[in-house]
Amino acid sequence: MAINGTVPSSGRLASVYSDVQISRLNHPLPLPAVLKSSFKIVDGPPSSAAGSPEEIAKLFPSLFGQPSASLVPNGADPTELGESLKIGVVLSGGQAPGGHNVISGIFDYLQDRAKGSTLYGFRGGPAGIMKCKYVELTPEFIYPYRNQVIDVPVLIGLVYLLNHVI
Repeated sequence: MAINGTVPSSGRLASVYSDVQISRLNHPLPLPAVLKSSFKIVDGPPSSAAGSPEEIAKLFPSLFGQPSASLVPNGADPTELGESLKIGVVLSGGQAPGGHNVISGIFDYLQDRAKGSTLYGFRGGPAGIMKCKYVELTPEFIYPYRNQVIDVPVLIGLVYLLNHVI
C-alpha cells in the first residue's frame, strides 16, 4: 500500500541495533512440523465468541460462524500451493511474545510455497480491520523485526509508527 506515492518502511533501523539484536536478525526461524511436509486444510467447528455472540455476529456477518481451519499432514512431498493468497495479520495491542516471529514465519512460508501471495498487517489493532487500515508487509518492512523481543519502547514505537506514519 503506497501512501503519498511512497512505499512505507518499518521505520526501524537495524543499523542501530546492539550486537545481540544483530545476531538475532539472521537466525533461522523454526518451522512447525506440519508445515515441513505437504498438508491439507480441514474445516473444523464454526467460530464463536466467549461473550456477546449476537453483537459480534452483527458486526462481522460474513465472518462470524465460519468454520475454523486445521492444517493436517497428508503424507505427500511439500509442494508449492499453486495459488497466490492474500492474508491479513493483526496484533491486539497487548504483549505478544513471539508475535514478530509468527508474522515473519507466515511471510517466509508464503514467499517459499505460495509465490505471488501478499501479507497485510492491520494498523491499530483490531480496529484497523474494521477501518481497513493496513500496510503490505514486504521483506524490507519485516526484516528489522525478525527474532526481536517486543519490549515497551519497541512496542510504543511500532504502535506510533502504525498509527501515525504509515
